[in-house]
Amino acid sequence: MDSFKILLVFVLVFFSSDQLQAQTDSTSQKPTFAVLPLVYFTPETSWAFGVGAVSNFKMGGSSENTFESQVAVGFAYTLFDQVLSFSSWRLFTKENKNLFAGELGWYDYVFFFYGTGNEVREEDRESFDARLPRLRFDYLRKVSGNLYAGFRYHFDNFDIRRVEPSGLLESGIYNGLEGGTVSGIGPMLYYDSRDSQLYPTSGTFAESSLQHFNSAIGSEFRYWRWVVDFRKVHQVKENQHFAWQAYSEIQAGDPPFFLLSQMGGNRLMRGLFEGKFRDNNMAAIQGEYRWKFLPRWGLVGFAGLGNVYSNDLPFQIQNTKATYGLGGRFKLSKREKLNLRLDLAHSPGEEFRFYLTFGEAF
Repeated sequence: MDSFKILLVFVLVFFSSDQLQAQTDSTSQKPTFAVLPLVYFTPETSWAFGVGAVSNFKMGGSSENTFESQVAVGFAYTLFDQVLSFSSWRLFTKENKNLFAGELGWYDYVFFFYGTGNEVREEDRESFDARLPRLRFDYLRKVSGNLYAGFRYHFDNFDIRRVEPSGLLESGIYNGLEGGTVSGIGPMLYYDSRDSQLYPTSGTFAESSLQHFNSAIGSEFRYWRWVVDFRKVHQVKENQHFAWQAYSEIQAGDPPFFLLSQMGGNRLMRGLFEGKFRDNNMAAIQGEYRWKFLPRWGLVGFAGLGNVYSNDLPFQIQNTKATYGLGGRFKLSKREKLNLRLDLAHSPGEEFRFYLTFGEAF
């Protein structure tokens, strides 16, 4: 679901910037608006088709020092009979003193489950259907330069409508079989000095949040969740860059099985089916070498290492999963640094997987 939101915003940024280029060049401070279609493919959704709208504008006047704000809405249907609808926002107040970011969505989704830990089997794969409203809300206040501090709030209300008969979930050994409400809040730190969020060629991104989920704020599950996300981009040559990411989730308490830390998907550890490996905790590191050999064409090579673990199934280095792959890039917009991304990825013991999406993985 997160990939749909990211893909839609990337596509809308490209089209809104190019289609309205004449307007923005002559009146750069005027708001822009676009409504556009969307098509993409991932192993977790199959082909997806949708539509969305985005508006870009500046708050608090036309100060050159104020970053552009954005609001987007979207809808998509996938060939796995998944329905996704959401609105997202990223709002900077005057002089970037405050940042409001978040998502409000409703999803009718087919999820896949293999069990927990690193020793799950492909033959144990099963699906389950769930409907849920979702709210994500971040508030950040500028501390100094590119550093912000504030809080993050998460809310999901999972209504699990179907599990497979005689499957792992029906056994009842996993927390949250009936679904339920998840509500958590806590402090957050944010730093971003990258020169672009679409295709950075320099800079550092770092984010850390700690949330407590408990009944006092409406959660039916009690646990802590700590997330750290660090990314860095290095220039090797004029048109060659190396980017890397270190990511970790630690959950203490009794999180529901549907929100356990997990690897895979089109952004973190490509080559693994998203959610196949999940547990309370997860740690991953991945890198990507990016070579732009023509003005609008590029190649990448990428690899990653990741592990999931818990108190019951502790971290063991031999359980670490490896992923690797090659990809092609085509720059869609002459004005924005937005690439069409085609990746072919693999992990030992897994099938080869391909992803046709927009924007970089990290």
